[in-house]
Amino acid sequence: MALRTADEYKAGLRDDRKVYILGNKVPDVTEDPYIKVGVETAAFDFLLADHPEMHDLAIMEEPSTGEQVSRYFEVPDYPEAVAKRHELVKGACSVADGALPFVKDVGTDIMNAITAVARIAGNKTYLDRITEYRRHCAINDLTLAGAVTDVKGDRSKGPSEQSSPDYYVRVVDETEDEIVVSGAKAHITASAYADEIIVIPPRAMSEQDADYAVSFAVPANTPGITQICRPNFRYEDAGHFPTPRPRRGHVEALVVFDNVRVPKERVFMLREWPAAQGLAYAFSAFHRFTAVTYKIPILEYMTGLAMLAAEANGVHKSSNIRERFVNLIRYTETTKSLAKAAALDPQNFGGSGLYVANTLTANMAKLHFASQFHDFVRDIQDIAGGLLVTQPTYKDWQNEETRPYLEKYMGGAGEYNAEQRLKLMSTLHHVVASDFAGWHEVCSIHAEGSFAAQKMMLLAEAPIKDYKSKARDIVGLDG
Repeated sequence: MALRTADEYKAGLRDDRKVYILGNKVPDVTEDPYIKVGVETAAFDFLLADHPEMHDLAIMEEPSTGEQVSRYFEVPDYPEAVAKRHELVKGACSVADGALPFVKDVGTDIMNAITAVARIAGNKTYLDRITEYRRHCAINDLTLAGAVTDVKGDRSKGPSEQSSPDYYVRVVDETEDEIVVSGAKAHITASAYADEIIVIPPRAMSEQDADYAVSFAVPANTPGITQICRPNFRYEDAGHFPTPRPRRGHVEALVVFDNVRVPKERVFMLREWPAAQGLAYAFSAFHRFTAVTYKIPILEYMTGLAMLAAEANGVHKSSNIRERFVNLIRYTETTKSLAKAAALDPQNFGGSGLYVANTLTANMAKLHFASQFHDFVRDIQDIAGGLLVTQPTYKDWQNEETRPYLEKYMGGAGEYNAEQRLKLMSTLHHVVASDFAGWHEVCSIHAEGSFAAQKMMLLAEAPIKDYKSKARDIVGLDG
């Protein structure tokens, strides 16, 4: 099959998958007003091949068949692959109106992690399985959701110590040909509209946790899988002023595995509990760089919105506002520079022959982004002013009785008329003052690893011995 169209992708989602939102079962995820936001965002992935600026970057030849397939499925076994992926993710965000399609990056980051760990361990069985699974997904142009985070219950306890055995996904039965799994994964982005769900453990395991040391992949419509989604915003929001490009975003789900049967050829870890931590670490090495990469177009867009708001308010030359501009620029460009530096200094991960962005620099980039994002939003809110949250709605603009008042009183500075100013403020409200904006701020802290996870990686990856050695030599402690 090789490359699919956006329409073919959407048609493939009408497969009787079991998805709920707001207490109701969803008959068709492509038409639900909340989930449709994510479907339409994900569909941009299938437009990259025909985009004049993205074609060469987005497409490659599948090694075994020579067919054109998505570059997301490339095995990064040469250093330049890291920079190519960096540009691919950024470019995809630009094409998709500032939002990453998000249906191949996480899943292939997991594939790369499994491949690296299998190579390091010399496990030919798992290596052959993940290689064949990668090929299967590539030639069928499938979308994937990565399911990493378990519901966890009491976070002070390990998987086998929980009051419920299903707070982490586990193996509950096994035959010669398949395993049966139960449990739940939380915060899973785009799973409601992905073709496949690929699962790995999120943490280190003990021998008592062996049943929880499991990795596998299954189609999203596999019997026993139920997804419960929470909306961020509707595809059509009558309260906001319309823009030429609809607002983009994604939907997360609680993914329940209730005695789900998984063929052995789709199993990539089975009770090898000492390897669970290594797999989680490998995934973080690949995915944290993807995470900070796709933030860059978002920060650029938000910075631009803030500057336009200052112009519309007539304050763009004020010294206090220009100081805010400096904050926005410094934050955006530092994040970009750290991500680029990580891409240009790739590492051979664990001697596996697979290359990742420099893990120390990538984690610095992610920590910088996550720890400063709230201040970034605060500066934008300060620049925009109170109209950000008190503006009349688009419905008021459409009302023939109230529109004349809005036209008279809502005009801005310079050439900004009332409609332009309100349209700008409506967009800014969505980005930094709506339910969606609150979701985005929380995700900036917890998505792709918490502050603590990035700090742990910094301590693990930094050349601390070199720091201390140089200091000892200067002070003369070894003399």
